[in-house]
Amino acid sequence: MNRRFWCASAGALVLSLHVAAQAPADSFFPFVLPWNDAKKGTATDISFLNPGPAGFNGRIIARNGHFVEEKTGRRVRFFGTNVAAKAAFPEMADAPMIAARMAKLGINLVRFHHLNNGWGPGSNVWKSDRVFTEMDPAQLQKLDYFIAALKKNGIYSNINLQTAREYVPEMGFPESVRTLKNFAKKVDKFNERMIVLQQQYAKDLIGRKNPYTGLRYADDPAIMKVEINNENSLVGWPGESPGSGLTGLPEPFRGELVAKWNAWLKAKYESDAKLSEAWPTKDERGAAITSPATKWSWEDQGKAGVDFAVLDGTGAGGQTSTLVAKVPAYSGPAWHIQAHVGGLDLVNGETYSVEFRARASQKMTIGVDSRLDKADWRFLGLGGSIEVGPAWKDYVLTWKAQDTEPNHARLGFTLGGQVGTLEVAGLSIRKGQKTVGLLPGESLERGTVELPSAGVSPQFLDYSRFLAETEAAYSRRMRAYLRNDLGFRKTNVIDSQISWGGLTSLGREAGMDFADNHEYWNHPVFLGKDWDAQNYRVERRALVDEADKNFGTLGSLAVWRIVGRPYSVSEYNHPAPSDFQVEMMPLYATFAAFQDWDVIYTFAWDPTGTGVKNDQYDNYFDMGRNPAKSAFFPLAALIFRQGLVAPAGPEAFLKAGPLSYLETMTPTGGWSIAGKKPSPLTQRLGVLATENSAFGVQSKPGAVQSEIKWQAGNGGKVVTVDSAAAKSVVGFVGSKVVSLNGLHVKFASFGQQFAAFLAGSLDSKPLAKSSRVLVTLGARFENKGMGWNAERNSVSDQWGTGPVQAEFVPATITLLVDGPRTVYALDPTGARKGKVPSQVVKGALTFATLKTSKTVWYEIVK
Repeated sequence: MNRRFWCASAGALVLSLHVAAQAPADSFFPFVLPWNDAKKGTATDISFLNPGPAGFNGRIIARNGHFVEEKTGRRVRFFGTNVAAKAAFPEMADAPMIAARMAKLGINLVRFHHLNNGWGPGSNVWKSDRVFTEMDPAQLQKLDYFIAALKKNGIYSNINLQTAREYVPEMGFPESVRTLKNFAKKVDKFNERMIVLQQQYAKDLIGRKNPYTGLRYADDPAIMKVEINNENSLVGWPGESPGSGLTGLPEPFRGELVAKWNAWLKAKYESDAKLSEAWPTKDERGAAITSPATKWSWEDQGKAGVDFAVLDGTGAGGQTSTLVAKVPAYSGPAWHIQAHVGGLDLVNGETYSVEFRARASQKMTIGVDSRLDKADWRFLGLGGSIEVGPAWKDYVLTWKAQDTEPNHARLGFTLGGQVGTLEVAGLSIRKGQKTVGLLPGESLERGTVELPSAGVSPQFLDYSRFLAETEAAYSRRMRAYLRNDLGFRKTNVIDSQISWGGLTSLGREAGMDFADNHEYWNHPVFLGKDWDAQNYRVERRALVDEADKNFGTLGSLAVWRIVGRPYSVSEYNHPAPSDFQVEMMPLYATFAAFQDWDVIYTFAWDPTGTGVKNDQYDNYFDMGRNPAKSAFFPLAALIFRQGLVAPAGPEAFLKAGPLSYLETMTPTGGWSIAGKKPSPLTQRLGVLATENSAFGVQSKPGAVQSEIKWQAGNGGKVVTVDSAAAKSVVGFVGSKVVSLNGLHVKFASFGQQFAAFLAGSLDSKPLAKSSRVLVTLGARFENKGMGWNAERNSVSDQWGTGPVQAEFVPATITLLVDGPRTVYALDPTGARKGKVPSQVVKGALTFATLKTSKTVWYEIVK
């Protein structure tokens, strides 16, 4: 998980208008899933999908765009979760029980993440007095034993290498290494010492035998995947232009990159004369789309007391007035403080230049980007950074607009996370570009060509290619080391997540075995310092409200699938605290099945077992102790792994080639250039890698039988899934009647009116004929005494105490059946605890949920 990206991508957010009504206390009941429950044979026991130890049918290999068993050729889908930090090192007495519980809930793949962090004893592989430099045999023993326990329960493992390791002077680096941010991401893809250390780390971690399996990690078929470098790209992160932030690197790391850049240019152009010819100076701009009347706006989301002022009368021609921003105190992430000009009319595919002068009271790194000026605040093609100092300096940035809306673009500056006064004068935005060739003092022959600013100039396009090729060389080198030196010849390997680096990742990951991605819906927004456990908010937003906008977050994942390669989403969550978190698993599992993905994970399974408060959840991401998510695991796993929701018939692929990123960095921008808009609710989407770098669209016809439908209505939106063997109703259902084929659910009024209903066949037959059906129905799940604020978007650090309380959802359920049925209420292990009154009349089974049943699980038995 990448700490910086999720804060930076949040941007400005909008509060939902849904009223936060309080529910009576007696509408909640305790519902805790035991951390060590492995009771067999219950309706919630999905371990039958793990028929033997992981790898008993040989390796899991990529074939024809999916994962299959090597021996049988049978396709396998994976329902996974993450264990990070302490969760990856459970006590050895607890490990078998944790593994068995995971298998019961349907998990067959675990991703080992953040093994090399520096967050305290027991949370990493390091000796407590040798953090980042020497591994602790006791910690490795716990890790080995847990992986072996997972294997026995039919659960495969995914080992992550570089995630949160920091580089320190004790490793042979200068003191300036301490100033590198975000675990030295980007730098660790070109710095030789860091690359060698990554190889050594891989050798020490997985270049050995697991004593509890008797196999070398490289020889164990239960080790399904290895990820080289989590959420990292030298080119840039999602929402960034190539090279963003690299000009602000400390020495000697900046100088090392400049030297590599000059060597790359020397190999391509040979002389200053040829380089000057390739990088001409010219001005092709038209009239300004800004004017002296263009207004500045700003945000101080970190409440740092920023003093914004506009000096009137300083604009001339197409220039805006001068902005002065005085930042008196550290305010958390850069996006906490923003200044922008909005209401701009940018045209898709057109090139624009922004020119301005800037100075600062001291050295400051300023982000410059173009985004939509309303929700969803999406990236429109420019996402770079500039270094500003005490002297006035002229800047010209160019970009190609993508995914715009008329009169709703903005150009923004982000300046949080630092103290000082910034002045921006003479800002002018024009259609077309102004390019500047070699600057005074720059010489290829002397190796003094500087790193260019973001744009579409010839030098910036060269720079993009240099970064992409440098990163691809790193990826090939690390893959070859794993394959040839450590022996991981049959293990599925990737470098990083496919959307990191934009479409340059098509080259970086070209030799890899699958494509992987991450996304979070409504990630916490931190208002003070980064990851401030007291000062944050999780906005009151439900994903169902964006289902008509290309399905929001899930749709943004769909466009990144690489055609012909298995697709995996290894991090996903709808974080707590939230009144809407029950929507996560039904939407995620059914949408992924509809898009025919191969692996879905949740982030993350927090520590359970000895010494843990197992009856409550106490953070944003926990899965295992939060029944708002884990109670839906059995059906979510069943639906996804067995394909109970049919894949989309029609398919639509964006064709992109090796240099397509020189036009735009994202599939969304590529679709815009191609003049098409895909629909993830009716088509299976992906990127088709071709030799031709011009964007195009390839469609594959098929029967339009979308089983996922979005519907508006009074009181809020609802998303339904209607297949023969699985049905789902998610959204603002209070006081509504929802009818699907063979299913009729009448909801009474309750609490926030928001709930998730999921029904699935345990024998894969249509629900009407199934001998065993599981129903999961939930709304809010809260600890006792959670410290909600008035807006119900934060509990600060007051997460309350256990046991977790579930909100009762009053509903009458009618299901068409082919004969008599009995309905049982289930306890938190899935065991039957009592019959629920029901009747079958003319082939229709009807029963009502009962507050006295105190359950979210019901079993319908033939």
